[in-house]
Amino acid sequence: MSNAKTAFRLLQWCADRAQCPELDEVITASNGSVRSFLKTRDIDSILTLASEGTDAWQVAYDAVWRQQLTTLHQVIEAFASAGVRTLTFKGGELLPRHYPGHSIGFVTDADLLVRREHIEAAKSIMYSLGFRHAFFDPAEGIMRDRDIRNVAEIEMSHYELAPFVKVVEIADPIVVEVAEHHNAHPLRLFDGKAVAVIEIDVHHNVALDTDPSMLFDRALPSSLGVGETLSPADHVWLNLSRHYNEVALHDSRSLRPFAYTIPEVAAANVDWGVVEQVAHDLALGPTLSYYLHFCGQFSPDRIPASTLGSVHNSTNSRVRDWGWQLAKLFDFQERFPSHVFDRTL
Repeated sequence: MSNAKTAFRLLQWCADRAQCPELDEVITASNGSVRSFLKTRDIDSILTLASEGTDAWQVAYDAVWRQQLTTLHQVIEAFASAGVRTLTFKGGELLPRHYPGHSIGFVTDADLLVRREHIEAAKSIMYSLGFRHAFFDPAEGIMRDRDIRNVAEIEMSHYELAPFVKVVEIADPIVVEVAEHHNAHPLRLFDGKAVAVIEIDVHHNVALDTDPSMLFDRALPSSLGVGETLSPADHVWLNLSRHYNEVALHDSRSLRPFAYTIPEVAAANVDWGVVEQVAHDLALGPTLSYYLHFCGQFSPDRIPASTLGSVHNSTNSRVRDWGWQLAKLFDFQERFPSHVFDRTL
């Protein structure tokens, strides 16, 4: 089975874990080469979880994630105590919801959205919890504060604050062994110790051309048991349109955003009217249409045909139309579309 088909079957498992075609064949046929490919696509965990097994890497993924999730709880609780309304989104919300007790690979950060008027309060809370605008220096094994100019540049050109980080040691010998091989964010090794670099990204928006008030208006209680989160519809359009742009503009090869979003679609809780409205308001067109259609392949009839058509027609511009972009994600060569020209070349 090719790498592309293996990855596709595993994404099917994300949609329906009771009925995944050829899953046994996928698990049996998987070897070091297949696992290496899946790791480059950030979904090697899916193979491990689908086979109901574990390995050293999954132990490390889960150990780091437990530290991240514990810290995220502490942050949200502190925000709530201070009257700061907080929305979790992306992996910080969707991992616990769809893969309870596990992580899908190493999660680099957790994302929170607060209202713009609460930025100063958020900063104060993060500092009080021991977070800093810093980065890990692997040579010295210490956190180094970001230069004030760097912090200013990040916050002037982005819709989020400079990353807040803190370090937590993980004493598990299995994690230490993995850290020796990995030694990159968020799992570092220094002086024989494994440390997790916990990063929290505090956002005051999710895109430059978006009004975040609509996200707060549609927010729901978080599956974390504290704070709130984006609605399923907002998770779907945001995850897929952002990923489409990152694949095109930043050469992302990750399949993890699909592993987050496909279960949302399969759960049948998405208000497709919201997705259609946002697509038209933001003229998303191809930046959402292609990957929304792709996610629909895993849960037939979940996405109405009218929604797919409406999203496709939400703009006439093809400035950001880069086609399916699946060949680079799944590692195959596209054939010349001879059927379009009614001849074979």
